[in-house]
Amino acid sequence: MSDAAVKEGASVQTLRRLRTEHGPVFWDRTRPDMLTVLDPQVTQKLEAMNFADLTMLDDVADVIRGRKSAPFDWHRLRAAWQGQMRHLMDAEGLRRLAHDMRRIVEADVGRPLDLLWLAERVSIDPLVTPIIAGLGPRARRIVVAEVLSKVAWVLGDVDHDRIVTVVHKPKMIALQLLAGLVVRRELKGRATGRRPRQRDLADPVVDLMPTLGLGRAVDAVTSLLTAITGSPGAAAGCLLFELQRQHDWRARMEAELAGVSLEALCEGPTRQAPVTARFVKEVLRIWSSPPVVTRNVRTELSLDEVKLCPGQQYTISAYMLHHDDRDWHDPERFDPDRWLSERRGQCPHGSYVPFGWAPKNCVGANLGMAQLMILAHLFCTRFRIEPSDPDRASMAVASLVRPKDFAGVVHVREAAAAEAP
Repeated sequence: MSDAAVKEGASVQTLRRLRTEHGPVFWDRTRPDMLTVLDPQVTQKLEAMNFADLTMLDDVADVIRGRKSAPFDWHRLRAAWQGQMRHLMDAEGLRRLAHDMRRIVEADVGRPLDLLWLAERVSIDPLVTPIIAGLGPRARRIVVAEVLSKVAWVLGDVDHDRIVTVVHKPKMIALQLLAGLVVRRELKGRATGRRPRQRDLADPVVDLMPTLGLGRAVDAVTSLLTAITGSPGAAAGCLLFELQRQHDWRARMEAELAGVSLEALCEGPTRQAPVTARFVKEVLRIWSSPPVVTRNVRTELSLDEVKLCPGQQYTISAYMLHHDDRDWHDPERFDPDRWLSERRGQCPHGSYVPFGWAPKNCVGANLGMAQLMILAHLFCTRFRIEPSDPDRASMAVASLVRPKDFAGVVHVREAAAAEAP
């Protein structure tokens, strides 16, 4: 990539080179059991075949007792979550999400900030409630602290400028145990009628507990909490980064969103603010995280000339698909107008996968899109960022895609301050 503000890691640069030399599907010469797949159709088919019969692991309690748990199809759980997601995506649910996001940003107004860490917190904390609502203040603090401790660990591992102390890992493990107990207590309380049912993603799990079992039910909910430690915060950080770089687009979005209240936006984000929606889609295209994913082969896979057996692996990459000039016109250019309806033919089917591939694609994809729209609204109407060193900030593409050296101060815009009671 020619953009001086983008720093691609050696592994990503190597992947680009090998794709040019060997095409979109090739075996790794240094690892004979690793197939690299950078073709959208082949990737989609491999993912569908590899996870067609995905079942949940045995309950830990059953493993300790030396017995098998009742088989449970993971797709059944996903279907229950997708049904509940429709309720979480209504205007009331999005307004609660927007309120929580605004509260977090307001608490940091006027202070020097690591803007990536702000993006992580403003994304993750509000998502805990849609996953497991009704927690007491202390229990919720434990869950949020556990999720953020994982984020800090991952960021410290990929960014050596971030200091993670020696006590962080044992503290993270302790928080994992405590958060697991919080989830267990909440699910058991709902199942026995001692705690009220909630409109969240944990609630469908309660209905499945007679077959699923309490242990696997806890695992299912904690897997959702683990899932939000990755892409939501990274995408939010990338959106804030591009808002500071794309001055013309920020002006277009400010003009659009000036006439759309946050309340109205929650009625239908992409319908109410199409310019902003295109901006968000382009952020998700050009900054897909993680850039590379490795899958273990679960069953024998045969697709044309591709044949894989259990024990082998394959590598896939939404980032590389989104930057492939065979499918995209000028893929390195940040161009939200490529998503205009009259140019939709330039956006190839199957080559845009910011939320992954079925059947393991993100169950909260629509909620994630809405949350980014809300974040864009907040920073185009109510808040503005004053970068501390704009020339130093860059985009790092390594095991994660995220801004680096991205710091500044958040201010309340004058018009928004005048509206405050």
